[in-house]
Amino acid sequence: MEKKRYYEIVRDLILQRLASGELKPGDKLPSERTLCADLSLNRNTIRHALLKLQRDGKIFRLERKGWYVNPIRMVYNPADHVNFAQLATSQGRKAEWTTEDNGIITIEDTMETYTNEGFPAGTKVYSMENTFFIDGQPVARTLNYLNAEKLEGIIPKTTDRAMTQVVEEDYGLSLKQRNLLIRPLLLPRDVTSNLGIPHGSPGIYVRRIKTDGKDTVLTVEHEYWRFDAIELRVDQI
Repeated sequence: MEKKRYYEIVRDLILQRLASGELKPGDKLPSERTLCADLSLNRNTIRHALLKLQRDGKIFRLERKGWYVNPIRMVYNPADHVNFAQLATSQGRKAEWTTEDNGIITIEDTMETYTNEGFPAGTKVYSMENTFFIDGQPVARTLNYLNAEKLEGIIPKTTDRAMTQVVEEDYGLSLKQRNLLIRPLLLPRDVTSNLGIPHGSPGIYVRRIKTDGKDTVLTVEHEYWRFDAIELRVDQI
């Protein structure tokens, strides 16, 4: 029988604790120093095992706080018109978010949010950033641009209601998703700092362009998700 490497001993021990229920979703793992002392192994070996478990989507690390067991992933159909609060509630989770108003900007053709499918150059838009939490854990950072003419005064209204809900209830408009882009990436520094995870952590980028169902673009939304927070599913009917 092939002898296990030291890091595999650490990995298998944590996996056993996960399987037995001793460690549950959201639980904090013993510190690296504690694991070193308990297992009489050096820190490099412990860190190697933890990083392997992180790559496998079992655990994650928060800067200056330690390692945690991944919560159960939220199932997410990006092709659907997503109301984050309702989606979380439907899966027995608690959703919260912060809202940051960056004021009004004018779209230029050199900007990230300008595409052939997005806002025409010269459009005035609100710039809004959010950090999304599921069961108290930060899972996503978003940068949204909202049509300032069609959605005048919208940002304060989104602090306690989902943006899709506000658009429908307060403006009588129905957002229609015209363009959807999804790709994996290493999360940029401003995102990881807001999520409290190491710079360069893997993530999932989602860009949505939504209209009023006609020719007017209402929102361009950029979402940056922790790769271990969601599970993307699209059901074909």
